Amino acid sequence: MRKTSDLVNEMVQEAKGAWLVAIVVGFENETQFVFSSQKQPLGELNRLVQKGGSPIGLLRFDRDGTAIQGSFRPFEEYADEEWAKKYLAGLLDNTGEIIGLSQQVQSFPTAY
Repeated sequence: MRKTSDLVNEMVQEAKGAWLVAIVVGFENETQFVFSSQKQPLGELNRLVQKGGSPIGLLRFDRDGTAIQGSFRPFEEYADEEWAKKYLAGLLDNTGEIIGLSQQVQSFPTAY
């Protein structure tokens, strides 16, 4: 697996022509996302990986007026894995919820 900074850089490049991009981080029983709109995406990705998550690929959302089109791309480490493609494709069934999550994400550090 590449460094998390490389994955975030890949997301940032993808986001240049998109409305929203998210790194999909898979856990055994849940999926979490690191959004291109976050102020500290590298810190968030590192936190999720340290908790045992695996970055699987990117979800991309493009907006044309009121229509939103979603697409996916596994990271190169999973490009030949059929399960990864099915996993990412299945997430697109929840586009509205994922976009909603992106708008709820705190983009500032939490004080402890």
